[in-house]
Amino acid sequence: MAADLTESAQITRFEGFHPEVAIARELFAGGHLQEAVRKAAERFINRVAQEAEREDLHGASLMNHAFSAEQPVLVFSESRLTPTEQSFHNGFRFLAVGLTEAIRNVYTHEDKVDVDEIEALEWIGFISAMHRRLDRAEQVADSLESVTHSEGDRETD
Repeated sequence: MAADLTESAQITRFEGFHPEVAIARELFAGGHLQEAVRKAAERFINRVAQEAEREDLHGASLMNHAFSAEQPVLVFSESRLTPTEQSFHNGFRFLAVGLTEAIRNVYTHEDKVDVDEIEALEWIGFISAMHRRLDRAEQVADSLESVTHSEGDRETD
């Protein structure tokens, strides 16, 4: 049996979510749970692509590039010197890849995902948390310059 939320509980629970998942609110309220989760996930992926200036990449490739351990484009601590900073950065990358693979891909490519209101709200909450942390990410200028330079080098080879 699917868990249901009252309309007032739905509204209250969405109020604290990151504004970037607002796209899911109306879909969720209308009972379009799969679409609500899919749209929230797509918004996160599109936002990473915009902030990393790599709208040509998608899914796991985008997340692995944007949050690379070796040459990241987006970082939460530019130094990434402490083990904790490195762990967080790598963990966020894995969560972002998981978001694309386990949520966005499944909710996009399956005709019908068996999801109830509670599970949909939990996924949207997770995506909201990912947006909040992404708010704190900064672009690494050297990384963008090296991408541009290496792409230019490939064209002349």
